[in-house]
This record gives sequence, C-alpha cells and structure tokens, in this order.
Amino acid sequence: MTGDNLRLENQETYRLRGLEEEAIEALGVLGDLLLKSPVNVTGHTAPGEIERNHFLDSLSLLEVEPLRRVRSIVDVGSGGGFPALVLALALPQSRIVALDSVGKKCRFIREAAEVLGLRNLEVEQARAEEAGRGKYRGFFEAGVARAVAGLPVDAELVVPLLRMGGVFVDMKGAMSNEELTHGKTALGILGAQYEEIRSVEPFPGADNRWLFVARKIAATPDRYPRRTGVPAKRPLGVK
Repeated sequence: MTGDNLRLENQETYRLRGLEEEAIEALGVLGDLLLKSPVNVTGHTAPGEIERNHFLDSLSLLEVEPLRRVRSIVDVGSGGGFPALVLALALPQSRIVALDSVGKKCRFIREAAEVLGLRNLEVEQARAEEAGRGKYRGFFEAGVARAVAGLPVDAELVVPLLRMGGVFVDMKGAMSNEELTHGKTALGILGAQYEEIRSVEPFPGADNRWLFVARKIAATPDRYPRRTGVPAKRPLGVK
C-alpha cells in the first residue's frame, strides 16, 4: 500500500497501542480514502481532524483491556467505519462487524476494507433494532457504540447483540448524572451491569472523552430491543 497517503503525525502513539508497521501504513491509506471519497461519510475533512477524531479516538477503546482479547466485536451505528475499521487493523485476530443502516456509509466501509485487505471486517446494513432480534442476537463477545445516542438508547441497541459475559463499551462525551442514572437503570432491564466509566485522552488536548463499560450478566428479555425507532423515542430507564 503505497501512494499519496495521509501523513500521520502520531506514529509513536500507534506503536504504543500495539499496532504493527503495516497497520500504521494502512491508516495512512484509509485517511487518503476518506479525503478523496466522493460521498460525505464523515464530518471531519482535514487530515489532522481525521487522525485525531477518528483514528486516535477509536484506538482509545483499547484501554478497555477485555476488548484486546475478544474474538468478535460489533460496532453499532458505525457511520463512516469508526471505530470498526481502526479496530480491524488493531485487532487482526478479532472478527469485526460494522453495523449501520445508511447505504452510502456501508459501501464506503466495504470499499475501504477491500483496499486495506481487511479479511476480519464485515459490514451489515441494517437497523440495530432489527439485528438485535435476528441472526446477531446474543452473538458477540463485545459491542461498542460511538456518538450514536444517549446511554439508555445505546444500551438497548447493543446489549441484545451480546452473548452472556459480553462487554458493552459506549464512547461518550460529556454525560450528565441524569443520563448515567438512566443508563444504569436501562442496563438492569436489559440484563447488563455497570462496571466502570473511564476518562481517556486519545490525543493531547482532548477533553470530555469517556468510555462507559458494562457487562452482560443475564439474558436480555425477549421484548428488547423494541421495534425500530422506539428506543430513541422512549428511552429505557427514563420515567
């Protein structure tokens, strides 16, 4: 993979995260694909923004140690492929599924995965509510969500996809005590239990970056996730 790739400014950070040189080079190729994409798959269009807010931010997930060891991860609401594409590069031993309902974004992820030779990445175009009632229910060892919705909504979309003992990680910005309380209530309804909320600094100057971590400890009741759109309209745990 050679050519006019995005020039990465934080290569030592990638090495410290455990990425091999080939994976670091692939990130540069991915950055170039984003910059040249004819469709808008991300709100960040400057090279530095892409590296900080997509590559480095996605890699902060590796601070949750269980994610380094699991064999299957679903990225719910993957958007332009983040963190799915970065996780697939960082964790070549894991099967990564990027789940999103927007066709143009799914196409970009597939095309990027093909260019990068990512055989461990799959793309599923579907609503999370549908996936959680279908073939992926209770399937994954870990599930992540990034900039999708509030914590109660993210929990209802991700937890049904997890097998028993599976790890749920929600990437959050600033979160109110009210959202945290509602989220914990939602987790209890869904069969999961809060473990920790971790502050991370994926790049110098980053603030309000949090990883909310929970684990599935019981079967999710059959009624969840509710039908498409309902989790966002009537979040669990919110009276």
